[in-house]
Amino acid sequence: MPDHQPKPITNALAELLGDDASRVQSDLDEFYNWMLTKGKNPNRRQPLSSSLSENYHARVDQVFRFVIDRFDPSDRTELTHDQADLIVKWLDRDEICTQSGDPYSETSKRKFADALQKYFAWKHDQNEAEKWRPRINFTDGEHEHADKLNFEERWQVLQAAKEYGSLPSYYETSEEERNKIDSLVAQRLGKPKAEVTRKDWERADTSNKVASLIAVALETGIIPVEVERARTDWYDAKRNILKITKEDAGKDRPTTELPLTDGTGELMGKWLQERRHYEKYDGTNRLWLNRDGNPYNSKNLCYLLRRLCDEAGIDHENRNIVWYSLRHNLGQSIEETEGVSQARDQLRHEHIETTKKTYAESTIESRRHTLEKVNETARRAVEDPEFNPYADESQQPTRENTPQEPVRKTQNETSAPAADTPPTHIDAVIDDTQEDRADLAQKILSEEI
Repeated sequence: MPDHQPKPITNALAELLGDDASRVQSDLDEFYNWMLTKGKNPNRRQPLSSSLSENYHARVDQVFRFVIDRFDPSDRTELTHDQADLIVKWLDRDEICTQSGDPYSETSKRKFADALQKYFAWKHDQNEAEKWRPRINFTDGEHEHADKLNFEERWQVLQAAKEYGSLPSYYETSEEERNKIDSLVAQRLGKPKAEVTRKDWERADTSNKVASLIAVALETGIIPVEVERARTDWYDAKRNILKITKEDAGKDRPTTELPLTDGTGELMGKWLQERRHYEKYDGTNRLWLNRDGNPYNSKNLCYLLRRLCDEAGIDHENRNIVWYSLRHNLGQSIEETEGVSQARDQLRHEHIETTKKTYAESTIESRRHTLEKVNETARRAVEDPEFNPYADESQQPTRENTPQEPVRKTQNETSAPAADTPPTHIDAVIDDTQEDRADLAQKILSEEI
């Protein structure tokens, strides 16, 4: 087995176990090592990511504490199927809550069930227990119930992100207004308010942080935990790709390299240059931090997206617009534009059936071209009221059936054709008489032919 740092149980569990602490510590360390070695597929020795292994280890530690507190079993060193069934039942009924007394989210409940299932899979692989499946299936509440954005809204959100937090002109504000905005500028730049200058206003007014974050999310579908973990070395400027390592991915993903369009690459380049000037990024390689200097989480990412919807005039009062709405828009847009295979690759689903439920290997270049088409479709949906993003190109309005502005000639313009205008050719049989020639010339000038 590969070497790894021992994963200690929590002090809280050690105190509850007493003399049995060393036994459970040894078992859960073996469980953790098993996950890192072949926890994804024991038969093929495929490992789980370190982040997911740590998550499962922590939740099993927590389940042990639940069991001891509620059952006080005679054997505290192992979990049983019956105990697991009751834990899941109590989670479903909100009879087990967080330390603050709030019910666990649907996502957290699912993760507890997944951790227990993985624990018994390890026991089964050691020939010590039968496999176990939860009798109640939890879903990712935010993921499952997020409302999608349409093509037009996709473009509007991106434009709002590019203009997010725009400041008024320095010279057009009163002294009182300037004093208030100085506080905002100081907060954005992370410097004392007394040191804010006019040039600081310009820097704060042209930030590419939110624009780069939203553009990347729209094209890669990164989930909140990946935004939180994102580092500057994820972005490869030469290849214009975002590379999310398996260890940093929110789930086990078969794809790590995600292409970006040229426009998003340009925003990323500007942001990486800009972030060097902010003190809150000193000593950290985090790609994006919120205004308090902390990594983003699901709560403030959802808040940010809804603010952008407000700025763009997108009604979300009766819709569940959350961060996953961007991911759903990406999957739906690619599936409708190119097909489920490319959607699967860009969303990094392990099984294509997963993609089919919500909405065959493709190259990075092909997917980048698709993203360009998606962005162009979104732009046209906003700029052309006659454009239908779901119709074939042959069904779109053309110059022949779209009303055109009349051509207005100035006094200096003549009716003579331009030098590069091709000559008009007419097939006709004309009697060679002066009267017929005059009649032909009159018809041409009156555009009757």
